[in-house]
Amino acid sequence: MLPQITDYIGLMGKLKYNLDRYKKDNNIYELLDCLMTLNAIPEWIVNSKNTKTSLTQIAEEKLAIMKGKNGFILDETKLSLNINHQLRLIRLICNHSKHKTDSILIPRIQKKYGGTLPASFPIKLYNIIAIGENEYDAEYLLNSVANFWFDAVKLENENFK
Repeated sequence: MLPQITDYIGLMGKLKYNLDRYKKDNNIYELLDCLMTLNAIPEWIVNSKNTKTSLTQIAEEKLAIMKGKNGFILDETKLSLNINHQLRLIRLICNHSKHKTDSILIPRIQKKYGGTLPASFPIKLYNIIAIGENEYDAEYLLNSVANFWFDAVKLENENFK
């Protein structure tokens, strides 16, 4: 049976699938799949008919932050520890990078060598999200935001695994 995505729980399943593929292949296509799914999750939660109020409130709050309802301030020095800045970065990549300008403030995704010796093949080339001179490990950011949403959904749905 083919999986179906009819609500945010289905989208969370897609996120797990995307993350597994990305961790295996480390391909930029899978990275973008993960980012696009993470960008969509709060809207799917907000628009779901079967979401508990507390989860909807979390999603509404995070969506407002992502959209810059109270001002879009991205402090890249706080990306490694602050979910709000990570969510802003994802929104920036998914919704604004397509209108890329020459600004150094628009994130760019780059490959960096990550192989070590003795090497096992295929050697992973790590994806880095760069903003100006600052570089961030893409997989770390994906895992941080994904775990935030997995934990929020688990609190509301005992059956979610």
